[in-house]
Amino acid sequence: MPATPHPRPRPPDPASPSVIAQRIVPALHGQRWTLERGLSHAIHLQSGSGRLLHDEGELPLRMHDVVWMPAGSGRTLSVAAGSAGVRVGVGDSLLAAAMGERPAMAALRQVSLRRCAITAAEPAAREELVRSLLAIESESRREAQASTPYLLAHLTLLLVMLWRLSSSAGDEGPAAAAVAPRLLRFRHLVEAQYRAHWRLSRYAAELGISTDRLHELCRGSLGRSPLELVHQRLVREACSLLAGTDLAIERVAVDLGFGSTSHFSRFFKRWLQQSPSAWRAHARAQAAAGRAAVPASYADWP
Repeated sequence: MPATPHPRPRPPDPASPSVIAQRIVPALHGQRWTLERGLSHAIHLQSGSGRLLHDEGELPLRMHDVVWMPAGSGRTLSVAAGSAGVRVGVGDSLLAAAMGERPAMAALRQVSLRRCAITAAEPAAREELVRSLLAIESESRREAQASTPYLLAHLTLLLVMLWRLSSSAGDEGPAAAAVAPRLLRFRHLVEAQYRAHWRLSRYAAELGISTDRLHELCRGSLGRSPLELVHQRLVREACSLLAGTDLAIERVAVDLGFGSTSHFSRFFKRWLQQSPSAWRAHARAQAAAGRAAVPASYADWP
């Protein structure tokens, strides 16, 4: 259920670069916020789940997710009862100051202009990113006494980590650089629509290319077909729900857009050679032994 956020976030002195930050404190009811359209937003869920409504659809949020939304693209953030985390909104002036005009910062400028979802990062890398988010939130509470150099330093670190963990990380030649934006757009569409089970022809149409061209891009750059990528995203979400929640198998199937539990079970078993219930038992045994529950091969792409 929508609720007024508590505590209410407050920006520092208007004369300073714009930043709004807030801890998401667990509540007995769901919470919902309207994202300020003039700010870019970074959101992290420490626990619980949520949904992020943006201009191109809806992005589900799970525990440990970190999402970056460029200014004007985010609409609302909703979290379930008991969820905790942090959200940070920054204005263009702060972003520009954090990136500067040096050529070496060009990659960070590109990152700041696109939506980015980090859902499968190594714990150490994710912790470094979250540390900067929490530092920005903590400093912003000083309001007029907030240190702009401190905010800039952590915002730069945040953008660097997003760059490293996102699809733009690594050295790219001219050909890869030309392909990357379209693959990123495909990724965003998959994130928004994989539960809707779109046909590949619809993804291709949204991208303004043919289905064959989409297949060439994915095969050539990622070594997998677009259908494999969509299915792997579904499998990873299924693993996350099975390992991290007590939802009935029937409810997981519905949440992932399958028409029946049997259809979901056949799909899942085709990928992992286990039924959903058997995999859940195995995953929980692995987690109890301190080992990863969700297969690393189903990490987000590209």
